[in-house]
Amino acid sequence: MPEAIVVGGAFIMPPLPTKEDKEKMAALEKARAERVDRLLKRICKATPLGKQIVESAEKRGISIGIDGDKGNAWGSYSPSMKYVSLNEKASDSQLLSTIVHELRHSEQKPEHDFNNTVFASIAEVRAMEADAMAHECAAVFQMRHAEPVTYELFVNRHGGIMKAFEESFKKDKDMTKAKAEAFKAWYDHAEYVELYDRSVVEFSAMGKMTSGAYKDDMPSSKLAEKVDYVEQSFFDSPRAATVSEETARETEKVERGHVRNMFKFFGKSKIPTSADHFWVRDGKGNVSEPKRPRAAQNAVRSRLVEAKLGKGR
Repeated sequence: MPEAIVVGGAFIMPPLPTKEDKEKMAALEKARAERVDRLLKRICKATPLGKQIVESAEKRGISIGIDGDKGNAWGSYSPSMKYVSLNEKASDSQLLSTIVHELRHSEQKPEHDFNNTVFASIAEVRAMEADAMAHECAAVFQMRHAEPVTYELFVNRHGGIMKAFEESFKKDKDMTKAKAEAFKAWYDHAEYVELYDRSVVEFSAMGKMTSGAYKDDMPSSKLAEKVDYVEQSFFDSPRAATVSEETARETEKVERGHVRNMFKFFGKSKIPTSADHFWVRDGKGNVSEPKRPRAAQNAVRSRLVEAKLGKGR
């Protein structure tokens, strides 16, 4: 039944859909379902990895639908609904890789917890997005002959990621190693990564009235468990943990703005925050080291220094 709307203080019921309206909607939904079915068959035919991801989703009861114009986004995944929503305006070639990407998200188990520090939340979201992209890249590589337009579209948008994958695969003929290199390459597109960082900071800010917020860390060992084909040390490296000055400032602002600090009128600017664990990139591209590095970060830093010294000899 249509929902009532209020106009000038009066409740007005919109007209009920006619028989013709219902028939048009039914035909549209049927066409959308048939399109999804065709896309899934093309994925399963073109890429073994994509087929594995699709079959896993089917076993777990994940549903896929086409839901009209979603703007610049080709698709999204809702964990609460176990549902992948696709952009009707996107082409089939665009949606082939998008489906793999979003279904990979359905296999992940992120925490999305206000109790985590902003540093931890950013690290986790980055890892989950890089993981979905690495699987999308691997599947697109496998379908490069059967679905060349999808391959071309991916290279145009994420050329650095595909380059990292292909160079590794050419060298070792190992899909897992190549996927790991694609994962790491995701972090190299600073402006793109920054979009996810901002969304995490905005989400975290909603927890400032929540008891216990911003107290829990997420060690690199836990991230390595979630992404088991990437070595743990990567997550403690500058490549994985460098943020913009703005993200670092906003992280400090969010954590210092928690209700527990409400009555700290003096010295609030000196309250330690998880922003102290970031490498920070300024507007000129220069990167400064963490103010308060974690032990694992110090270990990675020492290895990097030793490697530099070794090259200088």
